[in-house]
Amino acid sequence: MNKDTAIRYVVDAKGKPEGVFIEEEMWQHVCQHVLAVVEKLYPSEDTIVEPMADLQLLEKYWDLRYELPTDVACETCGASTADWKADEPRKFMLRAANMGGLLAFQCVSCKSRITKRHFKDKVTVTCTPQASCACG
Repeated sequence: MNKDTAIRYVVDAKGKPEGVFIEEEMWQHVCQHVLAVVEKLYPSEDTIVEPMADLQLLEKYWDLRYELPTDVACETCGASTADWKADEPRKFMLRAANMGGLLAFQCVSCKSRITKRHFKDKVTVTCTPQASCACG
């Protein structure tokens, strides 16, 4: 990476600033900070619509020997709750539910996906961080 070319200012024909060009190697060093600032300045306005009807169907026909667990924990950022539905504001949003016993949540803090698979005698949990960019 060359210090003189790592960041280049883009101007129009009249010399008016239009933007900035950042070389890939420099981007790897600054992307996490830049994306965090962008998220603060322009927060996502997409409201997550939770599939509560699917969850209610699963709860209605739940026939396993244990109660349907309500605890959720994120291995990525450490957020956790004993009852995800009772939190205000929510720490986890329900993203998917089905009759096969699968529940998927999104961590509000770091956007990781927490998947809980309910089997006859056990529950398996996986946590997948959100892949937002190629930042190192």
